[in-house]
Amino acid sequence: MATVKAFRGWRYNPQKIKNMSSVLAPPYDLISEAHHADYSARSPYNIVHLTLGGAPFSPDPYLSRYPRAADYWHHWRDQGIFTQEQTPALYVYEQDYLDPLRGPISRRGHIAAVKLHDYEEQVILPHEQIRPAVKTDRLGMMRACQCAFSQIFALFSDPSLAVDELLYSALPSEPLFVVADDEGVVHRMWCVVDPEVIHGISTVMADKQIVIADGHHRYSAALAYRDQMRAEHGAEACAPWQYTTMFLCNVDAETLTILPLHRLIRELPPSAYEYLRDPAAGVFAISRCELPTAPAERNTALRAFLAKMHEAGANQHQFGLYTGDNDLCLLKAPHGTAALRDLAPESCPAWRNLDVAVLHYAIIQGLMRLSGQYAESQKNIFFTRSAEAAIASVDTGESAAAFLINPPSIQDVMEVAAAGDYMPQKGTHFYPKPLAGVAIYDLRP
Repeated sequence: MATVKAFRGWRYNPQKIKNMSSVLAPPYDLISEAHHADYSARSPYNIVHLTLGGAPFSPDPYLSRYPRAADYWHHWRDQGIFTQEQTPALYVYEQDYLDPLRGPISRRGHIAAVKLHDYEEQVILPHEQIRPAVKTDRLGMMRACQCAFSQIFALFSDPSLAVDELLYSALPSEPLFVVADDEGVVHRMWCVVDPEVIHGISTVMADKQIVIADGHHRYSAALAYRDQMRAEHGAEACAPWQYTTMFLCNVDAETLTILPLHRLIRELPPSAYEYLRDPAAGVFAISRCELPTAPAERNTALRAFLAKMHEAGANQHQFGLYTGDNDLCLLKAPHGTAALRDLAPESCPAWRNLDVAVLHYAIIQGLMRLSGQYAESQKNIFFTRSAEAAIASVDTGESAAAFLINPPSIQDVMEVAAAGDYMPQKGTHFYPKPLAGVAIYDLRP
């Protein structure tokens, strides 16, 4: 199935860059205008100048970003800001972070070049749909710079942990860098060049199916770039554009975290809550929790509420609904409830059992009867990782209602992808993301 190999990555030259935290940054799609200004100010060589093309939020013509990024990339290579690996390598990438429910976690994966496959081949699977405009943007940057500045975050299953054991047996004593990001996540990376270890990993990975966790637009852009280069240069099997690079994590290591993306509804028709209370009586049981007004006690009560929601696990759909006045409601319905079984019959059973699917299709659009502008994402429905921020948005009047939700499990994502389905929009937020700029992939002929 999957073809995984080592590659000669471009990395920031430690002789030129003494502080790696000044030049690395999250992937392009997590960079807001404020974040861009902050990262740009940290170093003239920060990776955001490459991933976003210098000044993406300025009134400059949109397409000027691509040649600007290409100029930076070419000049920085010529100046020795970046240096290329002498021999093909795999990179072990580690992240120490705090899972909100499980506590401290140390996650390791490896960065490798992975052969591109169309989704129909069932070797590499998506779990999210893409927006064509974002794919076009990433393709424009790829064509201008002839490289990939960041890795696609991807998953595979290896219950024997054979890949992990091979990689860690060859790990150098000292990492290439240790960087703490703005959220307190500690990132480390090692370079593995042992040919026997690389061959062993390629052999183990050869029968694996890979699921994209994050980076669907970058993967779609890589496919389009491959097709364009094939048309221009021929279908050379080992050409660099036949591959892209991925940060590959083993789901069986149990070190992956998906954070919830709570829903904020800006405007709520007066009848919507009454619709929920009445027709929901036979489907969702509703209980109430009064939130204390003192901030510390309020946050403690909210965390306890979320923990109670999480404890239901796969046996019950549970949601928090907050419309103000310190009155937080818990909505509960067993999985497999008759009223939910016909939800989206064209979708696979795993999709129909997703909390996020039940929330949007059975509650927001079904019981609450929100449609049109009231059901539109990024127009009336917005998303946040923070339950505290969701509650505060209602208290300040910015939002009319907040739905608190459990995240899907890793198994949910794998099953939906294997069935050829897509998660509902904003159904997953894998955390934390690998940083951009750690191992740049050269696409030049």
